[in-house]
Amino acid sequence: MEVTAVPFAEHNGIVVDSAGGLSLPFQGTVQNHLSRVHAGAQFLLAESAGGYYLLTAFPDLAGRVLPLLRESKIKYIQQAEGDLFSKVVVLDAAVDKFLQTLRKRGRAVINVAVEVMDVSNEVTCRGQFKWFVQLMD
Repeated sequence: MEVTAVPFAEHNGIVVDSAGGLSLPFQGTVQNHLSRVHAGAQFLLAESAGGYYLLTAFPDLAGRVLPLLRESKIKYIQQAEGDLFSKVVVLDAAVDKFLQTLRKRGRAVINVAVEVMDVSNEVTCRGQFKWFVQLMD
């Protein structure tokens, strides 16, 4: 399943941008009481970017694993204005450990760090997402 086909993400307008990451265009459904981007919309983009990373970084696992978000931590840095963009960072050592554990045990966790930036390219929030991934076959 494509992350943009997840009903909640699709309903809120998450799209794959030209850089290959996820973005969230500014629209009425993502506004807060200050007419800026709601904190929940920022979280949605960050969490979705983590899931999208799993799909794109490990294409050979698509359809063979069940990824579930186990833990999340997010820090809001400043108000977000306009369209939002995401950037994912995962250490190579974390990827290696994840793949080794998944091969050995059939399940593993991986930590995915995500930054969300607004139209002024300012980081508006940072998130840490721990994904539990289990082989289905």
